[in-house]
Amino acid sequence: MKKGNFSNLVPPAIVLIVLIVIGMLIKGGGTSTSIVIGKEPLSGLPLSKIGSIVITKNSDQTPSTLTLTRADKQWVVENKNGYPADADRIEKFIREFKDMKVLRELTAGKSQLGRIGLLDPDNASINSATRVSLLEADGKSLIHTLHLGKELSAPGSENQNSQQGFGGFSDRRFIMIDSKRSEIAVVDQTFSNASPEPSDWLNKDFIKVDKPNSIEVIYPGSEATNSWKITKSSDVAEWKLDGTVTDGKVFDAASAPTSPLSSPSFNDLATDTEKAQLDKNATQIKISTFDGLNYHVKVGQTPSGSDRVIQVETTGSLPEKRTPGENEKAEDKVTLDKEWAEKQEELKEKLRKDSAFNVYAYRVSSYTVESILKKRTELLKDKEKEETESPADPPVPFIKPQ
Repeated sequence: MKKGNFSNLVPPAIVLIVLIVIGMLIKGGGTSTSIVIGKEPLSGLPLSKIGSIVITKNSDQTPSTLTLTRADKQWVVENKNGYPADADRIEKFIREFKDMKVLRELTAGKSQLGRIGLLDPDNASINSATRVSLLEADGKSLIHTLHLGKELSAPGSENQNSQQGFGGFSDRRFIMIDSKRSEIAVVDQTFSNASPEPSDWLNKDFIKVDKPNSIEVIYPGSEATNSWKITKSSDVAEWKLDGTVTDGKVFDAASAPTSPLSSPSFNDLATDTEKAQLDKNATQIKISTFDGLNYHVKVGQTPSGSDRVIQVETTGSLPEKRTPGENEKAEDKVTLDKEWAEKQEELKEKLRKDSAFNVYAYRVSSYTVESILKKRTELLKDKEKEETESPADPPVPFIKPQ
């Protein structure tokens, strides 16, 4: 080939490359969201840039919206006055979008969106999608909008509806990216966490009472006679019931709630009205621990009666110095002082965390507190009768030999 002819081919080649690049940009919208079977359309999702998540769902013609925001280095639930959110749930939720793989690709006309559950929730209730908006930290700049449609089960799975393609055990879902009907796919995720219910996203970490040495239940008004208090003097001592005991009865330590609130959780935050009701005739639980932490719990009812409302006030009186033990050796002092100081730091951190719950009132499952709210009579049992001495063994009868 002549040199001149080769140079004439260069410009067309460059043009071809440019056209290919432009075509790729047009197809991909300038992002990495191209729908390709077996690929992750949102693999380039910038997790660190997401500062807000808005989930919208329409039920009974009423759209409900949840807003999660990254604030002060933690996620909060805006619908619950900025209460801390479950960061692990949020991270898992976002990663499902980043890791999802395309199983099928399709393009749907506007009239077909309802059949696969991808109608926008602002405009429809029946056959509408759950819309997830991922925004940057300013809460305005949109990163992606994701419409989550009907869930499906794998082809050939048990109980699958062959006509609709739905039914059975769901393990995939229709999804539309950035409201583009040309970017609809079936992906290998169901996004089961995509709930607009604020209580589902709350950080459910809660107080934890360790090593109690005093437990008291105070009933209000006419029920005051049901109140009681039990104490123990050391870790190895037995629990004792304060006050006199009815003749013929004794304290039954086995029936006493001696490990109250050792691992509680809560279902939701209480409303302002429910919280205000706690100041009127609330039953009270007071717990002190060997570590110097004190928990004052007010317990009330909810209108439905299925949950109970509680408010906890945690306080602490931690010593500044360690009291040396009797006959403590000088060579042991340094080690014991160090261990004591480390333990005090742990207790200070626990006090800080537990006292953070003082601000709110919570809805808890009834069993969380009802196991503690026993009446005084329920802590008693009949005194066992003293066994009388058995008579001397009778003499062995003489048997005349045959």
